[in-house]
Amino acid sequence: MSDLAALRRAGLHIAETAVPVLGFTLVYATTARLPAALATGLCVAALVAVRRVRGARSVWPAVGGFALTAGAAAWTVLSGEAANYFVPVLALRAAVVAATPVMLLLRLPPVGLAAGVLTGRGLAFRRCPPRLRAYTVANLIWVVAEGALLANQARLYLDGRALAMGAFKLLVEVPAHVLLVGLMWAVYRRMTARPCVREGACR
Repeated sequence: MSDLAALRRAGLHIAETAVPVLGFTLVYATTARLPAALATGLCVAALVAVRRVRGARSVWPAVGGFALTAGAAAWTVLSGEAANYFVPVLALRAAVVAATPVMLLLRLPPVGLAAGVLTGRGLAFRRCPPRLRAYTVANLIWVVAEGALLANQARLYLDGRALAMGAFKLLVEVPAHVLLVGLMWAVYRRMTARPCVREGACR
């Protein structure tokens, strides 16, 4: 898969991740009925999972995405707090942010790992210094922005503002993630514009 195709897939992943949250937030905002909102979120997540599988993509993202939504719904039911619907995904994102500095020291930038999976190149970027540097810089941009977004969501969660968390996710985080993907892509392209000395290692 080309880098541009991987970029398009990243944008599609952002949209697919946001759709269950959209269903949950809209139903909860209009009805104030938590069971109906959870059922909507689960149904939409199931449809997204089916679409991912039918689109000839790996089954694991489909299973993982639905499992996160199902876990969030179960925790919300047990706690009775609507804000807990957002916790599993927030916890996963926070774990990635916390692990990123260590992974950068190990020359395993998460952005590079994700790109390797999407393009089928695996860890080949580690043998190409320009690509490794580009992924590292892109990851630094991501971790700063993602940390700021998570801090705001954590504040809303502590205040128990479930609707505000959903609105922030849809109106701020999704556009921010799209812009981040575009910015990281621009940085990557600029930093890898010149051919690598070991050209064969960069393929």
